[in-house]
Amino acid sequence: MSWSERPLGRRGLLLGLLALGGCGFRPMYGEGSPARELQGRIAIGEVTRGETPDRMTYAYRDQLRRRLGEPSGAARYRLDTRLRVTSIGLAIAEDNATTRYNLTGIATFSLIVPGTAEPVLTGTVDSYSAYSATGSVYATRIAARDAERRIAEDLAERVITRIAAQADALPA
Repeated sequence: MSWSERPLGRRGLLLGLLALGGCGFRPMYGEGSPARELQGRIAIGEVTRGETPDRMTYAYRDQLRRRLGEPSGAARYRLDTRLRVTSIGLAIAEDNATTRYNLTGIATFSLIVPGTAEPVLTGTVDSYSAYSATGSVYATRIAARDAERRIAEDLAERVITRIAAQADALPA
């Protein structure tokens, strides 16, 4: 049986592509798309997690900068975010020491037009990671920092995706 004779062969592929085109599907970051127009138009505003910035807030901001770009001139929007992370010890050894931790990160964000007080888009995203505690305090701390960095980068990606998905509805 040749490839074109199979039930979902070439014809099925072509029909699927035609159906996608007919339903209004278009790439999120395609040429001329609203999401692509946001590149370099969003200033990264306040990112808070406690009283002072820490490694996690820096990792979050850095990922946003890499993906959104730096605004050239006046930004169309400002993105403010509040980060929270909780840690739960899961695995407990015979000597009553916790050996496994699960982290949950939550980012609550607001996209604001500069000069106005009312956000044009708000939302909350979450992310999860874990790390193992070893016999070494140093190795455990490095593993915890790495888990927080992974959460920060994932939260930034999720916020960007949320904004890009709503780009059509944002005011110009």
